[in-house]
Amino acid sequence: MSEKASAGGAKKGGKNMIVVIVLVIGLAGGVFAGKTFFGGKEKTPEKPKVGHSLSLGEFVVNLNDSHFLKTEIALGMKEGIQAEKLKEETAPLRDIVIMTLSGKERNELNSIEGKEVAKEKIKSQVNKILKEKTKEEESVLEVYFTSFATQ
Repeated sequence: MSEKASAGGAKKGGKNMIVVIVLVIGLAGGVFAGKTFFGGKEKTPEKPKVGHSLSLGEFVVNLNDSHFLKTEIALGMKEGIQAEKLKEETAPLRDIVIMTLSGKERNELNSIEGKEVAKEKIKSQVNKILKEKTKEEESVLEVYFTSFATQ
């Protein structure tokens, strides 16, 4: 009798093992299918958009090498930031532009790369000033040269 019981127990143990394996495979397949069909793609945060431009007007700047630059600059403000609130900040913003550009030489500014470097420097300095006013890390998303001439 004990031989029959142990043989029956072995059959039950084998069946239980198969059931466990099938359940594990089914569970893994269900998790995969759920993530694939219902999980969707993870949403990446949207890049902020330019809402409007704030013109800083015309600049005539003596460059660092006895040449001068005549340019007009506008700032591409982050969507939701109102330009009217920043009108009173025009003087410090213009000062940043003048100080940044007057430290450059004509040959730097005549290249595309040099203009891009100047834009990035202006943008970072302007954002430092505006951070207190707007409570935003990045109020200015773009700097635009709307006219540009060196002599």
